[in-house]
Amino acid sequence: MRLKIDLYKENFSIPIGYNHILQGTIYNMLNYDSDGAFYHDVGYQVDDKIYKMFVFSNLFGSYTIQNKSMIFKDHFCFYVSAMDDYFIEQIYEYCSSHKYLTMVNQKVMIKDIHIIKEDRIHSVEKVWIKTLSPISVYSTQDDFTMYYSPIQEEFEQLIRRNLLNKVYAYDLNYKQEVFEILEVKNVKERMVKYKDCFYKAYHLKMKIEVSPNLLHLIYNTGISSKGSCGFGMIEVCHEKIYIRVEH
Repeated sequence: MRLKIDLYKENFSIPIGYNHILQGTIYNMLNYDSDGAFYHDVGYQVDDKIYKMFVFSNLFGSYTIQNKSMIFKDHFCFYVSAMDDYFIEQIYEYCSSHKYLTMVNQKVMIKDIHIIKEDRIHSVEKVWIKTLSPISVYSTQDDFTMYYSPIQEEFEQLIRRNLLNKVYAYDLNYKQEVFEILEVKNVKERMVKYKDCFYKAYHLKMKIEVSPNLLHLIYNTGISSKGSCGFGMIEVCHEKIYIRVEH
C-alpha cells in the first residue's frame, strides 16, 4: 500500500543528507505505544537480519542548494509504501487529523494525501521500473564494505537475496518466484548520507522480468538494502493511478 503526501512551506530548508530526518518524521506518525514500537525497534527478522518492510522516496519539489541544505520553494512531496496496510493506515490517519508536521524545527503544512493504487500484474511479465530513491547494493565482510554497480553480476544476485530474505522474514508463502534484470539505463551514481555514514547508490531505470508476488514485494518494500532508511523505492513506469483524498 502506498501514499503520496503533499506538503507546503515557503523556503523549507533541510540538510542534503535528510534520509534520517524523513525516516524520523514517518516514525513520529506511528503510535509508538501500539505497533509503532514494533516497526521502530523490532521489525521482521530472519537469521541476523532485520527488515522493517517499508520504504520511502526522496523529497520531490523545486529547490536550490545553499550551504549544504536544500531550500524548497514552497510545494514538495514524498511517497511511503509498506507491506502492512496497518502501517500505512496509521500514517493516513495521522495526516488526516493533523494540519502540520514538524520537520527540522519547521512547521510544514500537510496539503494533501493520495492513496496510490498498485497496478498489479497477474503473471510473469517484463516491466520497466524507475527509482524514486536510489538503490544501494553492497556486501560486508570483516568490517569492509564492497559496493556493486548495476553492470556487475553481484548487483542482481544481492538484490535477489535481499528479496528472498524479506520473503522468509515476512513469512510469505511464495514459491517458484522469478526475478531477472534485463536492461538498465539512465544510471546516475549518488553518495547518500544517512546519519554519520555515506552509501554509494544509484538512480536508474531498469527492465526486469518478474513474478507478480515479487513485484508486489518490491513495490511495497523497495529493491535495495536499507529500504526503511530511504533506499530503493521504485515505481512501475506506466503507474499513475491516484485516489485523491480531501484533506
